[in-house]
Amino acid sequence: MSSAQDRRNRQNIFTLIGALLASLGIVLVVVLISIRPDPTSRAEIDWHSVHDDTPNPVLLVDPVVAESDGDWWANRADYSPGLNPEWYIGLITPTNGYVAIHQFTNGVSPEVAEVLDDVTASPVVINNSTWTRYDRSERENPGNYRNVYEITLPQGGILIVSGTADAGEIELVASLAYKSVNVQVAGKG
Repeated sequence: MSSAQDRRNRQNIFTLIGALLASLGIVLVVVLISIRPDPTSRAEIDWHSVHDDTPNPVLLVDPVVAESDGDWWANRADYSPGLNPEWYIGLITPTNGYVAIHQFTNGVSPEVAEVLDDVTASPVVINNSTWTRYDRSERENPGNYRNVYEITLPQGGILIVSGTADAGEIELVASLAYKSVNVQVAGKG
C-alpha cells in the first residue's frame, strides 16, 4: 500500500469520527434547548367554578375540602347532559390516589351500572348515612372503580363516589359530597 492510499484511509477514518462527533454535538444542543413540561406541574381545575356554571347547580354536589384534610386537587370536572345527566369531579388525593364523584340526576348511566353488576353490595355507614359499598379490589382490572360507594339522594338522583385511593380518603370525599348537596338543597328552600 502506498503512502497516498494510507493517507486517504486515515483521512476517511478522521472524517467519519469528525462527522460522528458533530452529529452528537447537534443532538446535545437540541436536547438542551428543547422545552419540556415541568414534571411537578399539575393541570388543576377549579371544580367550584365549573359547578357554578352547570345547569341548576343547587342540586349538584360541590364538596369543600378543608386545608386540614391535606392537599386535594381536581384534574377533571364536567357536566354531561343527556339521558343520564352526570356531574363528575375527579380528585387527586394528598397520597396521589384518585377519587371520582359521579352524581346522576336521572338514574345511573349504563356504563357505571354495568361496573356495579359484577360484585356483591354491602351497607356501610358514613357520618350517620347508610351507603352501599361495592368492593371490586379483587377484580382483574377494577380501574377507577376499585372501591365504590353509592347513595340515593333525598332530593332525587344517585351519588357515587369511587376510586383507587384508600377507603378512608374515599369515605371522606363521600361524606363531604353528601353534606354539600344537602346543605345546598336546604339553603334553596
